[in-house]
Amino acid sequence: MEEKKLEHPEERQDEKQEKKKQYPVTRRDFYGCVIILLIAIFLQGMQTRALIRRGNTQLENSIANRISSVESRIGNIPNSIETALREADNPFRESSVEIAAADLKAKKVTLRMTVMPKEWKTGDTSLQFYLSCDGGEKIAVDAAAGADHSFTAEKEIPFCETAAVTAILQRGDTEYPFDLGETSVAGAVYPYFSGEFLGSYSWVAVGKEATVGGDINVEVQPSDWMMQKDKSLTLKNPAIEIYVDGKRVQKHKMQAEIDDTDFTRYTYTIEKAFKVKEGQYIEVYFKAEDENGLKYTYLVDRSHVTNGDVETAESAIEAADSVQEGRLKVE
Repeated sequence: MEEKKLEHPEERQDEKQEKKKQYPVTRRDFYGCVIILLIAIFLQGMQTRALIRRGNTQLENSIANRISSVESRIGNIPNSIETALREADNPFRESSVEIAAADLKAKKVTLRMTVMPKEWKTGDTSLQFYLSCDGGEKIAVDAAAGADHSFTAEKEIPFCETAAVTAILQRGDTEYPFDLGETSVAGAVYPYFSGEFLGSYSWVAVGKEATVGGDINVEVQPSDWMMQKDKSLTLKNPAIEIYVDGKRVQKHKMQAEIDDTDFTRYTYTIEKAFKVKEGQYIEVYFKAEDENGLKYTYLVDRSHVTNGDVETAESAIEAADSVQEGRLKVE
């Protein structure tokens, strides 16, 4: 049996001193480790805070989207209720108001009004349409019953901006009225005009006077009614007229360019510049006549010269028969 060797305390102390010499740890090393540890903790904290902020942002966006969705649904509730109540009160399964014929020269249209009741009872059902133009007096129009149990009536009326139609279904002693809404008349029958005046201004006298040039472009498209009836539109003698404070300063023929089957483009480049002064108005009109003898006057642009600049003025043509926001007059 081996004998256990006992170490002397002095020998153990010498061994510790020897290890310290082999692996010396200075204060600088110690503090450096502490600083590195603190930096690591700080960076980890920043990363954690960034993750928390990102999570909070996503949560806030999610909550905001849900709130917006709920508010939208709540906001649509009255509309849904109104639609449901209106449908419940509607005695008709189908209804329509359309332009059956139009005489542009006589300025008259024929409206065709049709409804199909949800229920049909033989012998005790009749119907009347009530028609008004531009909020005027209501005209009663008797409807005829068809073999398919629908009711139809036609009525010729003068041109107006809008026609409002109400149908009243009579069943015994009970009336069932229903508003069929408004229908555009003149705007749906007349050709559609659009245009622009691309003016160029050379200012003199410190913005008090300018010479004006530029390009004028006008597009004319057949109306919805014309396209439905496959009616063509041919304009004769297309011309542009330029006025300054109500006085005509230029008149020129315009060149037609048919770029598309749906519309015709007319263009003109001002060859001789005209002068304007501060405070004056410039008005550019397109004028033409169709094959029926109707004369169209379309206000392309109305501008006000002020303080060395030009601003668009309110468009207006003084005429009882004007459509397209008061820019078109038909005679």
